[in-house]
Amino acid sequence: MRGVGRRGAWFWACFLVLWTACSHTQPDEDAGSRKSVSACVPMTCASQGMDCGIAIDGCGGTLHCGACGPGEVCGGGGRHNVCGPAPCAPATCEALGLDCGQASDGCEGVLDCGTCGPGEVCGGGGTPNVCGEPTCTPDTCESLARDCGAVPDGCGGVLDCGVCGSGQTCGGGGTPNVCGRGVCKRATCAGLGKNCGQVSDGCGGMLDCGVCAGGLTCGGGGVPNVCGSPPCTPGTCETLGKNCGPVADGCGGMLDCGVCADGQTCGGAEPNVCGGGVCTPLTCESQGKNCGTVPDGCGGLLHCGLCPAGETCGGGGVDHVCGRPRCTPATCESLGKDCGTVPDGCGGALQCGTCADGETCGGGGAPNVCAAPSCRPYTCGLLGKTCGAVPDGCGGLLECGTCTAPESCGGAGVPNVCAASASVCVDQELGSALPVLVKGSTAYAGDDHQASCGGGGAPDRGFLWTAPKSALFTFDTARSAIRSLVSVRSGGCGGAELACGRDGISYGGGARVSVPLVEGQTVLVVVDSASPDRFGAGYFELHIDELRASEAGSCFDGMDNDGDRWVDCADTDCHDAPGCGGRGCAHHDLGSALPVTFHGETAGSGDGFQGTCGALLQQDRAHLWTAPRAGTYVFDTAPTEWGNALYVLTGCRGAELGCASNPDGGAQGSPAVKVTLAQGQTVLVVVDGMANPDQDMPIRYTLNISESTATETGRCEDGADNDADGFADAADSDCR
Repeated sequence: MRGVGRRGAWFWACFLVLWTACSHTQPDEDAGSRKSVSACVPMTCASQGMDCGIAIDGCGGTLHCGACGPGEVCGGGGRHNVCGPAPCAPATCEALGLDCGQASDGCEGVLDCGTCGPGEVCGGGGTPNVCGEPTCTPDTCESLARDCGAVPDGCGGVLDCGVCGSGQTCGGGGTPNVCGRGVCKRATCAGLGKNCGQVSDGCGGMLDCGVCAGGLTCGGGGVPNVCGSPPCTPGTCETLGKNCGPVADGCGGMLDCGVCADGQTCGGAEPNVCGGGVCTPLTCESQGKNCGTVPDGCGGLLHCGLCPAGETCGGGGVDHVCGRPRCTPATCESLGKDCGTVPDGCGGALQCGTCADGETCGGGGAPNVCAAPSCRPYTCGLLGKTCGAVPDGCGGLLECGTCTAPESCGGAGVPNVCAASASVCVDQELGSALPVLVKGSTAYAGDDHQASCGGGGAPDRGFLWTAPKSALFTFDTARSAIRSLVSVRSGGCGGAELACGRDGISYGGGARVSVPLVEGQTVLVVVDSASPDRFGAGYFELHIDELRASEAGSCFDGMDNDGDRWVDCADTDCHDAPGCGGRGCAHHDLGSALPVTFHGETAGSGDGFQGTCGALLQQDRAHLWTAPRAGTYVFDTAPTEWGNALYVLTGCRGAELGCASNPDGGAQGSPAVKVTLAQGQTVLVVVDGMANPDQDMPIRYTLNISESTATETGRCEDGADNDADGFADAADSDCR
């Protein structure tokens, strides 16, 4: 035991003390019925600083420390058996239904929900943090084939497409926002049937058509740039996050979101949400309401009063707030209109009457104003003149330009037409620009070239062009109104032929070839005809571009960029391009005006469309129009000076809704198409020439759009074929 030492002695001393103390709590075997005596003093909830739940008293027993008040839970603050705020449970991306971007987890943290796949963007479908296709893809100047002025991008923005060169004006050639020679006639808000927002005037500028009255939004009724009320989608208890009491549905109605379970009150957590707290009713004042019946957030309703004279509840556009009526409709007199249908500025339409004998609606050039039809001057393009001064048919003179050497005015014996008196190899040098677009005519040109695939006996044009880089290039004559061929020769006149094609475009008279060239290589590109007789001379377009892998991004330039025979919206690469709905290929945007009387001509337009009726290889003109309301409409070209076809399409290469034609001009048997449309539905109305069976002949036309009627009676002076029977006004038996 000596080895135990002092530490061992101390240990055994402590052991004896503890054993003695503990032995005092054991029962005395000889005590019989005597109760044992314990030395343990139980703890209390207060002594332990606890105020909720079940706890131990330290002596083998349990304590009931009570319940927590509203908004608290036992242990919520992080301490056992102590009341505190409920701990926050972080949400997950899956639980929130989110699949992209960063979002709150509901507990001051941030979730990273990932990225979207190809073709989708985060929030693109309109729901934040959810992948979806973009709701709107803005157009570009290139995709719309516009090269000047301000142009809407289709998504609420405005594009600046540049300025025109010397001698040209924006829209001067008749195509809005495309540089050309001539004077552009600016559109007006009234003429386009627009009353809000910014709209292109077709000549490089923008029109500010105003703002909408309270409660209305621009385009809200489904018609772009026309004020209207957007359709209201009522909320539900679930979408509003409410589960008790009456709740406004956001569209003027009231929802009954049910009652709370026992122990909970409506509004105990937040207005109209069940919870364990006490709900404090909202007041009309706290909600900023002063009329009508409004939920108080605790399952009850508030009556916020009546509006004074001259005001209505919600009249200013704010629910349950007194205000003046949201819109005061205009009148025909205040707008200075006396005929036709005119927007009233509040989403409705005014019927401003008909014109007296000898006058037509808009006859003097002012929309919806009666006037005697003015003389309609001819243009240089319609007359086929390219130089000198030419009478316009209305007492004035047209200046049709000057010729460049070696051509002279009247050189082929035809007055006011540029032509060369001797053989010409190169008609124009194009430099090394890319892409290239040349519009012209082979009429009155010489038969200066012969290619391996044809061209003998037909007039032709030659163009010198130099490759700006080493690449594979495509040369095509899409939209030409002749049976064209295109050939390419190396080095210029007399060089070796590199390619020749007399077809290759899926419609019309176009041809196409592809040629590999090195940087700086010069070629002679010849536009000729495969036919020496029918459609052997006339309008053509020449396009040159580097061969691309896809037509996408160049869907409105008129050329076959990828060399697959299909041009622009006819190519599957472009089927999803927003402009293929009609905006990208329309020569004129008529807005949603009604009625419409539009004077136009097809000269210089090219052959871009073909209906199920009409003729081939004729130039045509496309007009975009949007129905201001649901109804049946008549599209006609009465009276017509030249034969024409008329067809209505759902888009640039959309379905045909109707087609009518007449090869002979006059007031009888004029083309008319009747179509039923929904409000806001946009269509493309194409006027196509058919005045000559052997060659392209540009025509002048009048396009009318009116609401369909059972009879012409009462509308015998508006110039339109309202009942679509092929006879307008005096030519219709209804008007005799």
